[in-house]
Amino acid sequence: MFPSNHVLKVLLIIASFIFSLNGLAQQALILDSLSLQPIPYANLEFGNHQGSVSNEEGIIFIPKNHNRYILSHLGYQTKKLNPNDLKDTLYLKALAYNLDEVVLHNFNAKDTILKAFRNIPKNFLSQPYNQEGIFRYSLKENGKGVEMIETDFLSYKPRLEDENMTKIYEVKKTEKYKKINLLSGVAEFLNLMDPTLSNAPVLEKLKTLNFNYAGRIDNKHETIYKIEIYKEDHSAIGHIFLSKKNLALREIKVEYSRTAQYPLTQEDPNYTTRVASLIKINTSENGKQFLSYAEITNDIKSLFKNDSIYDFQIKGKIAFNKLIEGKEVKKFNSNYNSKKAFNKTVAKFKQKQKWTNSEMLPMTSEELEILNHIYN
Repeated sequence: MFPSNHVLKVLLIIASFIFSLNGLAQQALILDSLSLQPIPYANLEFGNHQGSVSNEEGIIFIPKNHNRYILSHLGYQTKKLNPNDLKDTLYLKALAYNLDEVVLHNFNAKDTILKAFRNIPKNFLSQPYNQEGIFRYSLKENGKGVEMIETDFLSYKPRLEDENMTKIYEVKKTEKYKKINLLSGVAEFLNLMDPTLSNAPVLEKLKTLNFNYAGRIDNKHETIYKIEIYKEDHSAIGHIFLSKKNLALREIKVEYSRTAQYPLTQEDPNYTTRVASLIKINTSENGKQFLSYAEITNDIKSLFKNDSIYDFQIKGKIAFNKLIEGKEVKKFNSNYNSKKAFNKTVAKFKQKQKWTNSEMLPMTSEELEILNHIYN
């Protein structure tokens, strides 16, 4: 049986995606050594403050010409690799959660989380720094892809309490989509997910939830606490990973959903049915922490003037691949108008030739399918 036209087109996009690497990177699949399940959001460190992250399907691209690589993920043993160890499939061994009864009965999860939030100024980078990154935004309407934007950018964080600024280098964008506009861009997304800002939105909302100690992971270098997040009406669920040392944040994952389905009206035409977010935080050589990956998925139902009802899925994600500190830090102002819809302002920037920055953030099969829907 020959594959359908739909499958062929997806394969062509995938082929173009892979061939765009120009031999500069190797694709690998990161798997759990026991379950053989893909491990999403695994970190790969290489070179000088450089790194990449596996996508939701465990796919990662490993740049060549480095002498040493470190593959890690919370809950797994860290693995050090040399160039000869790089294979098409790499395995990580899971660490067991320890539910120590003494800790379990004496651990106040809420107080611990609030203390971790208060410790942010002590644990995070406080001096000016840059990060090179990639921002990808995608939009699906009624389950079908209709828009995608991808930008390479440089961020600048003047001080801990200051907002991030971003400078866009290149943009890749599908044709203009008119029904709904992305109202924020790279800097706005980054500041929304930055836990270091005063009254950080992502943390203020978490403070209203309930927390439960779920155990600890003992790694060679640190002990990680897992704190479950929940709400009694099941409208919020997730977890926070904390390092025992200084109660430093390592990962925040939470999903908010509305249990009541309110009717749409012309007076109130939009409501959000689900928001899921993920924040991953890494550690520099001097032990200070910084944002390394962030993702938001927002499902929205909208009523248009002709009484047509549409379901939208908006997903934004940021991945960083280089941290710049010290004398090499570049100071600048953002080079786009954040007050206008971001997908309208990106037209003035240099167009990328390919739909991927593979070393930072490989595309998922869902994203490839979105491109197939758009270009079909």
